[in-house]
Amino acid sequence: MIGKSDTYSRTYTASEVAKIVGMNIETLRVWRRRKQLVLEGERQGWTRYTFNDLMAVATYHNMVRSHCTNTIAELIAGTVSQQLANKWSGILGTESSVFCLCNNAMDEENIQIEMHLGLEELLKAITQIMRSSKRQPAYHIVDCGALFLKVLVSCTKVREESE
Repeated sequence: MIGKSDTYSRTYTASEVAKIVGMNIETLRVWRRRKQLVLEGERQGWTRYTFNDLMAVATYHNMVRSHCTNTIAELIAGTVSQQLANKWSGILGTESSVFCLCNNAMDEENIQIEMHLGLEELLKAITQIMRSSKRQPAYHIVDCGALFLKVLVSCTKVREESE
């Protein structure tokens, strides 16, 4: 059986990414053609996705499914991917998760994306925002730890199906 470290170090095909994330492969291809996802593993020929790329796709997919705009989904996925690049396994060791908080500003100039370690830090940030005169009418929160665990479980399931 393939170990967890291999999960982080190997590359994935578009088909594997689509299965792991739970999406249609054609949708993934459309996102790639439209350059809605910037991948770590960018190169000519067949696209191979790194684990960080897989997590960016999973984040983007979850945001779009929750009725987030493509622009905000792209910004959130990019931020999460950059902030947690090669640190995903460390999330498993934390008692509290890592959260991404983003306002739903109507213009890109006022979009704010913040990463928070732990629920207490997230709640402090939300409280501070709600007391601010510059608060926005809607926000998005990504529980990066929950998303990471969902992807790991799906990776294991897809791997077992292929053996």
